[in-house]
Amino acid sequence: MGDVPPQMQFSQEIRWMIQRNTRFGGTGVVRRLKVEEIGANMGMSAVKACERFLALQGSLWDVYNGSLAFSITQSAETNRLEPARRWATINDVIVLGL
Repeated sequence: MGDVPPQMQFSQEIRWMIQRNTRFGGTGVVRRLKVEEIGANMGMSAVKACERFLALQGSLWDVYNGSLAFSITQSAETNRLEPARRWATINDVIVLGL
């Protein structure tokens, strides 16, 4: 992706990941660890990758049921993490603009 700015490349990778998870339609599950892996491959910290991913809600992706709070799965482990990383998965994710 040579000349693509890092933020745009991150968005493209996230879009592609969600599309694969939803089989290019319907809803899917996004795993925090996968978001962090994509960010790490672009030199982002885990926190920055999660912040950027969550900032894309409403423009790149959203949750089908309309409530992020009801779509997030957490655990005792995730509750000890930084605020942007306090989720394990997000269910019912859809790609916007398809």
